[in-house]
Amino acid sequence: MDEKPKKQIKNYVRFSSAAIQMGAIIAAAAFLGVWLDKKYNPNGNMYTLICTLTGVVGAMYLIIKEVISISKEKEDE
Repeated sequence: MDEKPKKQIKNYVRFSSAAIQMGAIIAAAAFLGVWLDKKYNPNGNMYTLICTLTGVVGAMYLIIKEVISISKEKEDE
């Protein structure tokens, strides 16, 4: 009985940390894109768009990987 709340808390912590990682990845990619635009493309925002979308794709990959890992753990129980 006592194990179920601990596992739920563990999953909440895992998803919370994944959300923080997702935000950090997207923010870092966006800042990189802004820096590249200032340096190489001062009149546009092409690098910002490309880097931000790449960051979103990378962050979604990490979230999907985490969800698959959690679902495999539940199957093993």
